Amino acid sequence: MIKGSEHKDIVMAETTEIGTENVHDFLKKFATDISLADLKPVSNRHRGGDSLTFYYRNDSILKVPRRNDYRTGLLKEVKLTGYLCTQPLPFIVAKPILAHEKGFYAMFSRIDGASLPVEAFEEFTPGALESFGKSIGTFLSFLHNHKFPTEVLDAIPRADDPFEVALREARRQLTFIREHTVDVDINQWAEKLESLHESLDQRWAVVHCDLQINHLLFVQGNLEQLAIIDFADTLMHDPAVDLSEFAIEMYSDLSPDGVAAKKIINAVLKYYQTDDPAIEAKIEFGLLLFAIGRTYKQAVKRIRP
Repeated sequence: MIKGSEHKDIVMAETTEIGTENVHDFLKKFATDISLADLKPVSNRHRGGDSLTFYYRNDSILKVPRRNDYRTGLLKEVKLTGYLCTQPLPFIVAKPILAHEKGFYAMFSRIDGASLPVEAFEEFTPGALESFGKSIGTFLSFLHNHKFPTEVLDAIPRADDPFEVALREARRQLTFIREHTVDVDINQWAEKLESLHESLDQRWAVVHCDLQINHLLFVQGNLEQLAIIDFADTLMHDPAVDLSEFAIEMYSDLSPDGVAAKKIINAVLKYYQTDDPAIEAKIEFGLLLFAIGRTYKQAVKRIRP
């Protein structure tokens, strides 16, 4: 039975946002077995994102969600990666070591790898491009096609923005842009949106949903040894969502002419296994949603500064 003081502490923890100023006090209270002297902030991840992230000693990573609503995602990550670590994988994931039952924190094994700098993508040799495409394509093929057990799937919620919802929202945003801006010609976007409509057959699979460059680690710089981190945003959604987000990342970060981005995306698709004939159309839809959404936000900002 939980004592009154313990219950009060837990309720307070569930309503308190955790930041750099109070995380040590929080861990002193709820993670008494963790040595605070052995924590070192992960520099580029400590101040942003859903969790505060620390190196722990020389072989572990500690994640502390900032808010109560992020803790469900951490527990989901523990469940999913714990299962993945029991499987013969063509990639690496961090193994969960321990987790607070309410998701106040979790510890994972530390991967001896690093993400690639943006300029590395621009300078890929043909061989490096092939290795990179194979690594990403193989990972996504496994994730999207694997038959996960019910106990894992029960921890992964279904996305609330399937294609039907996303299409409706894009139409609304286009209407808003048309009514409030005069310097954007959206007719081509509107026509493209409708032409892609018939290709949007919603499929459901386990999707990473946060496939950005700094979540792709390569062990000792080896492009054939890929490690994937941060599964906290995983959802049941159409597999094309991961490919679309990856494409958005490439087109946003690489040279504006899109040549390097297109080569990399094609290299991934070469090794991506799917029976969906509309996969490339769905990726194009994702890129279009991004462009519309960005312009919509700019239009809103102009009239609602």
